[in-house]
Amino acid sequence: MKLSNQIGKWKFPKDKFVYEKQVLIKQTNMLGNTYFSNYIEWHGEARERFFLEHPSALEYLKENAHIAMVTYCIYHRFIENMYFGDRVRIELQSREIQKHSLVLVFRYYRSGTDQLIGEGWQKVCFSNTETNQLSPVPQIFLDLVESVVEKNLIHCFPPS
Repeated sequence: MKLSNQIGKWKFPKDKFVYEKQVLIKQTNMLGNTYFSNYIEWHGEARERFFLEHPSALEYLKENAHIAMVTYCIYHRFIENMYFGDRVRIELQSREIQKHSLVLVFRYYRSGTDQLIGEGWQKVCFSNTETNQLSPVPQIFLDLVESVVEKNLIHCFPPS
C-alpha cells in the first residue's frame, strides 16, 4: 500500500503539537540570553517536525516538489529570556485555515513549567511553482492542522 493512500484519511491525534529543544551556546548573544532570531528559526523547526508526523510526509514531498509553502508574514513576542542550557517546550496550533493559507501559532514555555516565555505566529500560503499560481492548502496539511485548531485566541496581536 502506498503511504499517499493515507492522505485525507489520517488525522493528527492530538490537539497541539509539542516540540522540545535545549538552548545551545551558539544560540546566545554576548549577554548570554537567547538571540532573538533563534525563536523565528524554531518556528520553522517546529513546523517541519510537525509536518513529518504525517505518515505520508516524505512520499508527498517527493511527488509534489512543485507545491511550495511560503511564509507570508511572521510575528513573535518576547516575554522572558532563555539562557544556555535552558530547555524550551514549543507548542504549535493552527487557526484561520483558508483556501490558500493558514496561520500556525507557536507558544514557547520553559520546559517542566507553564511559564510562557514567548509566543508568535506565521501565516503561510501555498503556491504551484510550475504555474506561478496560488495553490489550495494541500490535503496532507489539512490532515495535520485541522486537529490542532486553537480554541482560545489569546494573542496580543492576532493575525488579520
